[in-house]
Amino acid sequence: MAKLKFSLILLFVVFCSTASGQELVRLKNTIFECVEINGMKITAEGTIPVLSFDLKVNKVIGYCGCKSAVGLYMVFDIRKGDEVGAPEEYRLLLIKGYVSLLKSEHKYLPLAAEQWSINKRKLELYLGCAPPN
Repeated sequence: MAKLKFSLILLFVVFCSTASGQELVRLKNTIFECVEINGMKITAEGTIPVLSFDLKVNKVIGYCGCKSAVGLYMVFDIRKGDEVGAPEEYRLLLIKGYVSLLKSEHKYLPLAAEQWSINKRKLELYLGCAPPN
């Protein structure tokens, strides 16, 4: 009985920790062989939502096909198609930018211009090579 009670409490704590806040950021790292992202956390700088994470550079990103040490990141709002004939899921671009991938370090990237645009949304972070200038 005590074991069942403990299991139910543990299940409740796990559910609450994933349901509260926005921990769900789907990562699409196209240069994963060269760069790892760990410890993603969403915070706010004023009214701007920010993703903080640890960037670990395993190889120079040239090995992954990039032409420079600059990466491109894009943040998408993942939406469900609700009309007949619409795709089951589609992506709405919220913000994009460039990020230095020279060395392993803690990074901060804005997720959107304002917090309201990501509230209760499923997000996807894309990381890849920046196009040549």
